[in-house]
Amino acid sequence: MAAALERVMARTNDFEVRRARMAADHPDRLGAWPALLEAGAPTMAFSDVHGGCGGSPADLAAMQMALAPFLPVEPLLMAAVTCGRILSAAGAAGAITAVLDGEMIPVLAHAEGFDPWQPPRLDVSPAPEGLRLNGRKPATRHADVATHFLVTARDAAAGTMILLCPATAPGIGQTALRLIDGAGAADLVFTDTPLPAPAVLLQGAAADAAIHDALDWTLAGLAVEAAALARAATDATLAYLTIREQFGRPLATFQALQHRVADMEIAATEAAAMAGEAIAALDRPSGPDRAQIILAASLVTDTAARHCTHDAVQLHGGMGVSDELVVSHYLRRVAAIRGQAGTHDARAARLLELEART
Repeated sequence: MAAALERVMARTNDFEVRRARMAADHPDRLGAWPALLEAGAPTMAFSDVHGGCGGSPADLAAMQMALAPFLPVEPLLMAAVTCGRILSAAGAAGAITAVLDGEMIPVLAHAEGFDPWQPPRLDVSPAPEGLRLNGRKPATRHADVATHFLVTARDAAAGTMILLCPATAPGIGQTALRLIDGAGAADLVFTDTPLPAPAVLLQGAAADAAIHDALDWTLAGLAVEAAALARAATDATLAYLTIREQFGRPLATFQALQHRVADMEIAATEAAAMAGEAIAALDRPSGPDRAQIILAASLVTDTAARHCTHDAVQLHGGMGVSDELVVSHYLRRVAAIRGQAGTHDARAARLLELEART
């Protein structure tokens, strides 16, 4: 499946093709989505119980490793993994089938600030038609291409709720955003948004547990992606230094630059090892111990990928920041990862909080 995904991305999301799509006045952020569906990419996130062909941590790692160097902006991780874990926990078989068939693109509308481990403040209240939502979900990634939102809200009696909400439901205002890596997002404002009572997928402790589980899987997937980008940036830099000459000699022969690339190689290797730890941790039961391993791994992979992509841009010289070179896009994607599923600082704070409890 990983090899098939690489072939699909090479055909539909080649760097120049992707760059042209993202540079358009109205970027096509689902350009490779039909091909990913045809290749069965979402099925890698679900077990055969739910109609998939994967669902294991190893499947998540293979998917992320295959896709990362091609920098897709399509919402595969969000729809199939982040939301897939919640839909699976809720036993929402119909919604899962719709995701696998490409009829539904769910997006998690959860965080209301920089810390996704904080309980939601968006208000859900009884209404004649069932429920009503009022509040905001800022900078919701992939909101521009979503067909449905998994909205987290707070009920005075039931606590946290996760609700399945059509993106076209009345009372939802969207202010479109463009993220640093080219993906889309939107500030969502819910104003007396009506939902029927069956829209509640999970509530109370079950909802909180599903959110934390989804965050664990998302962070592990992002750790693999960051490690893959660190490797891609390092390899691209070494290739460039090998062919680029200065003073009649390849840049790769200069000792100072050899040391810089050696440091990048060490960082990329460290990132790969820690991403492996995050993936292995997903085989553990959900809880603080698993979360600590994954959070620590995400911090290390974030830092290593930042090191590799920053140095890749610098060692390419002034052209390293240009839109025409892929290393600048690696740098942007790593910057986005560091703010996805909680900021780097929020993850560090969460890790310290969990360690203090043990």
